[in-house]
Amino acid sequence: MKKNPSRPFQVVLDIDSDSCVMRDAMNGILRFARDARDWSLGTIELGLIESFPPGTVFDGAIVGGSWNARRRSRKALRVRRTVELRLDAGSVARLAAEHFLERGFEHYGFVENPRSLPWADERREAFRRELAARGLACAVYRPPSRGDLPFRHRHLAAWLAAQPRPLAVLAAYDAEARRVLAACRVAGLGVPEDVAVLGVDDDPLRCETAFPALSSVAMGGEEAGLAAAAALDAALRGRPGAQRRIVIGGVRVEARASTAHFIGRDPLVAKVRATVAARIGERIPVSGLARSLGVSRRTLELRFRAETGVPIGEAILNERLARAKDLLRTTSLSCERIAAACGVCDANHLGHLFRRKFGASPSAFRSGS
Repeated sequence: MKKNPSRPFQVVLDIDSDSCVMRDAMNGILRFARDARDWSLGTIELGLIESFPPGTVFDGAIVGGSWNARRRSRKALRVRRTVELRLDAGSVARLAAEHFLERGFEHYGFVENPRSLPWADERREAFRRELAARGLACAVYRPPSRGDLPFRHRHLAAWLAAQPRPLAVLAAYDAEARRVLAACRVAGLGVPEDVAVLGVDDDPLRCETAFPALSSVAMGGEEAGLAAAAALDAALRGRPGAQRRIVIGGVRVEARASTAHFIGRDPLVAKVRATVAARIGERIPVSGLARSLGVSRRTLELRFRAETGVPIGEAILNERLARAKDLLRTTSLSCERIAAACGVCDANHLGHLFRRKFGASPSAFRSGS
């Protein structure tokens, strides 16, 4: 595409801004646009093409979301180049299944959303496939088509109460996961002891204000937004091989209280593992851990090693390093901040531990070299 040097590229965003993940993607696009300097951005609010003058022609568009109104607006757009943002269900299902399996769950459920949204249906089927590959079944809750909110809570509560326990539930997204938490209270079920609940999107407002705090699959929205903007920019400048679709995948599980439950032969060991997972950013002396659980240090160490095969200190270190790897892989945080988040005294000590365990420095691991 030949560009008039005196005119910036006219780019429109038709993205579902109600979604936390898509808002993150928009932040990534905005970061790119600020650096590009020759982009002029506009957005279609709530799918309304009428917000632009009749006959407006855009050089490019980035689209994301699945509402019917948005699809209608896209047909009305006059756009020369388009890049689409799509949500990946497979990575979400894999992360969710691994998170629950690490905690020893055998019974699983998926809670759908009241509306039939394609990406939510894809998450349900991907989660069922992921569990089926491991020989596990997944019950599916389908909300009633009618009824007020109290009725819906009672309906979901009855379904939860009828399931085998302890039950691991993946909800279609965070708002639906909060409804599961509410239904558990109606049913008198403990979270996470009877029902462990996991959402998707890791919306801080919804997750950190839930009771208990909600674990969630975090999505790489901002990185995908950057990639979508770069792909569109390449197409606008006529570069060959520019991508037309960018996938937003799950990048990690942000573990909070709603899934802090481990199932094993020894309930004491399960409590230790849950405590370590919840306090990984803190100093965790084994003696203090034993006191808090009402046993001697020796008893705790013997029972932990008998079930897991490793000493408690090694298990805590492994958990810290696993968290560090996750943050190196999925964030741009400095090594100093990652060390603090993982309960390691400083970046130098983290580097020493990392090289001893994995044979590479944190920076080398991050760069893939």
